[in-house]
Amino acid sequence: MQGMNLTENTNQGSAHVTKETARQAPHTPDRPRRSVPLTSDFVFKYVFGSEHSTEILKSLLSAVQEDAGYPAVATVQITNPFNQKDYAGDKLSVVDVKATDVTGAIYTMEAQANYHEAFSSRALYYWARSYGRQLAESEIYSRLQPVVGVNVMGFRLFPEAAGAPLHTAFRACCPEAPQLVALTDFIIHFIELPRFTGRDVLPSTAFGRWMYYITYRGEEGIMEDPIMKAILEDTSEIRQAEKRYGAFVADAELQDRLEARDKFRRTHLQLLHDAEQKGLKQGIEQGIEQGKAEGKEEGKAEGKAEGKEEGRIEERRETARKLKSRNMPIAEIAEITDLSEEEIRQL
Repeated sequence: MQGMNLTENTNQGSAHVTKETARQAPHTPDRPRRSVPLTSDFVFKYVFGSEHSTEILKSLLSAVQEDAGYPAVATVQITNPFNQKDYAGDKLSVVDVKATDVTGAIYTMEAQANYHEAFSSRALYYWARSYGRQLAESEIYSRLQPVVGVNVMGFRLFPEAAGAPLHTAFRACCPEAPQLVALTDFIIHFIELPRFTGRDVLPSTAFGRWMYYITYRGEEGIMEDPIMKAILEDTSEIRQAEKRYGAFVADAELQDRLEARDKFRRTHLQLLHDAEQKGLKQGIEQGIEQGKAEGKEEGKAEGKAEGKEEGRIEERRETARKLKSRNMPIAEIAEITDLSEEEIRQL
């Protein structure tokens, strides 16, 4: 009987090894490995929010806090570790990385690759949810702990004219009485990766090294970059993050899940884009018609042709202003409105 059991276990083990080997070895001629951006929420959660990512997350959170002038994080406990089964039927959302430190403070960290207009409101909403969910009905307000929100974005959130740096940190304070102690339970960080400009220089701070790694890791050939090599050699926590990233890239099942999510997201974004373009086209056509009408009225006094053209141009300018306020690229606005890029920048 023991021999029979041993044979059965051995066969099961062989089948398990074969299945696992197939899953962990996608680097074949018909299935090449592909680099993936760390700003993909699925990848980000796997690297920084898994049960083995505690030291990695502590290092990154400490770097973010210290860059904004706040104390480093002493220790963290990840409260919602990555579990692939949790996302088996999920097409879009991945729960943020969440952790607590030794003082009880709560940290939420999210990576967002794609711009959306109300992102700052969304960040505030999820901060408020994390803050309010601390209390049960019978508990008192003094039990509430600070919540620190960290948002890593693959897009520019704040207008160029605002002069925002790579990293902005917001707290609740009183401009009329700056000597008053700020409401320390509230901190939200925004990190706009497109503002990172240190490609040719080895960063001197932990924050700079983390931003270099997160910004460029998904690029093809980046592991031959001497600065990336130096960062990995000098920073043990980033080396650990690279091991997690490598494990993701080497996992066929995770890659399939990411591709399915990306396909769904692209389709979703395309539908939104098509609807937006249809609305813009209708708006422009209505604007041109309105411009024609206004031009006719002005033409009675100042010349029909001149008024007609001015009405069209002004309507295109107004359309350009609206698109610019929504952070649409200047080149795309120029293509839609037939205005020059220089004129659009001056609006």
